[in-house]
Amino acid sequence: MLLTAPGYHSAKIRKINDSGLEQIDKNTLFSGVFNDQFGTDEWMQSWGLPWYHCADDCKTIPGGFNGNHSVRVKYPAGSVGPGEGGAQFPVVFTEIPEMDGSHFNEGYLSYYLKFEEGFDFRLGGKLPGLMGGGNSWVRSGGNQPDGTNGWTLRFMWRRNGQLVIYAYVPPSGNGKWGSERWGQNIDCGFFAEPGKWHRIDQYVNAGTPGKDDGKLKVWIDGEKKLAIDDMRFRETEGNHGKIGGIFFSTFHGGNSGDWAPLNDSYIQFADFSFWKK
Repeated sequence: MLLTAPGYHSAKIRKINDSGLEQIDKNTLFSGVFNDQFGTDEWMQSWGLPWYHCADDCKTIPGGFNGNHSVRVKYPAGSVGPGEGGAQFPVVFTEIPEMDGSHFNEGYLSYYLKFEEGFDFRLGGKLPGLMGGGNSWVRSGGNQPDGTNGWTLRFMWRRNGQLVIYAYVPPSGNGKWGSERWGQNIDCGFFAEPGKWHRIDQYVNAGTPGKDDGKLKVWIDGEKKLAIDDMRFRETEGNHGKIGGIFFSTFHGGNSGDWAPLNDSYIQFADFSFWKK
């Protein structure tokens, strides 16, 4: 299946053979880039968005990582939370026209991001990551999952650009995961460099209901940074515990003023893909 709806870029992608023709990668299930239709109803439909919120001056600009456009997200000085800065929208696979499948026991998310020069990291902020089925995006803001209502695995930046996984997952039987009041920080052992494009890869295997055999792996710029194989994603059967989409969620915070940037700051995002192998 070749997705060519607005917002897609000759999806299933980007391998060029000796004749200059694109080869279709059959493992790629979703490939979304940002274009001039970003934020319109047509774009939202092609990306499977039930809602979309951009707090202040999100726009597409040329010069994305692979020559495509990127979306430039603004984090105004003094802003905390999604109502004051950044952007949020859930990419829900069941809502994407003609997508080959809707819920997946395992898969990979890839995207590119660049913190622009002068970005004020302060105490930290949210970044996109995979989510479970249903309305899993509500598994944030202290709304912990119980094993029957989804999960989220967003990234965060912390002080000085340290990257972590910010996990809202059900409590595991081994007591290691999902026991925090708020999201659980899992260090990726990497500090982002302002002015440089970084590639983010995240793998999830939702494992077996009621067992601590789920997997989470992270690569940054092609180097493996995290490998967990004893995480629990669900207590019962059903699509809620499988991979159901991508939660594009980015803002400074936390919920207090000491998280707010002291100057207007920007991140560029480009080339989102979800794939099987």
